[in-house]
Amino acid sequence: MAPRHVEQFRATIRKSGINPQVDVPARVSRVFAPYARAGRIRIEGTLNGVPVNGSLVPAGDGRHVLFVNGGMRAAAGAGVGDTVTIRLAATVPEQVRPPADVVAGLRHIGNAWPAFGRLAPSHRRELLRYVDDARTPEARKRRIEKIANHVLGTGRGTGGAPVPGRRAGRGHARERPLWTCPKCGNQFVNRNQWHSCARYDLSVPFKGKPPHVRALFDRFRKMVQACGPVKMLAYRNRVGFMVRVRFAGATPKKDGLDVGFWLPRRLDSPRFEKIETILPNVHLHRLRITTADLLDAELAEWLKEAYACGCQEHLNGR
Repeated sequence: MAPRHVEQFRATIRKSGINPQVDVPARVSRVFAPYARAGRIRIEGTLNGVPVNGSLVPAGDGRHVLFVNGGMRAAAGAGVGDTVTIRLAATVPEQVRPPADVVAGLRHIGNAWPAFGRLAPSHRRELLRYVDDARTPEARKRRIEKIANHVLGTGRGTGGAPVPGRRAGRGHARERPLWTCPKCGNQFVNRNQWHSCARYDLSVPFKGKPPHVRALFDRFRKMVQACGPVKMLAYRNRVGFMVRVRFAGATPKKDGLDVGFWLPRRLDSPRFEKIETILPNVHLHRLRITTADLLDAELAEWLKEAYACGCQEHLNGR
């Protein structure tokens, strides 16, 4: 196999919205252009000597940026405003090289390493991204153990959602009766699940917010309700939507609406202000809606997928 071409450069971490990133030199984008898929370029390399995996995201005029998440910054000992040294090599989508600590950790736990190798490249890449987002060495170690449980089918997710690899009981998860809180009447997939019994009128989270923010929410609510029967839950400062589990929500702001939803996979889009990986199969996607045209067909498709998670359809491998 021919040696990989490595590009090195220094760049300053800056914020675009709430996302820390570095600008990739134009020469690097040109050299790696043959590896681009829909404009994105898969990469692996180091940030201040710390291994990183990810994608170069198009920024216009043939240029790219590299998002630098909290785990990457913590491991590299760098923050926003710091200048860092970056070494990158482009990879093809089918090529996934886990860092040494991930390989060692998975090999130490049963048959986790061969099970990891049998996953689709995109799935392996998401698990590595989950590990890379850890903020401390201890958290990184715990996340490696969690992805081992994930590939072996022995872990659990949130909202009553087992990790997709889990074998036992998956086919019956959607038929299991919901538990009803005797105090407030709300229903949950887990018995005695912690929650607030407080009830709020829908007007409460919109108190003091401009009328156009409520209008944006009304349009967003119609998009969610178009997915199927749904229960809306108003809280003090936000509104949630659920079927069997909560899958989407909206938080009114002075200048717009922060909306979010979770999926068992991570979406790559510059529209998101933040993507938070809670577990290997739970990715929270957040974006800011300031005008009605942002409530578009693309968002509607994402909500349909999130709605299926609210129904727990993903537990049956659908």
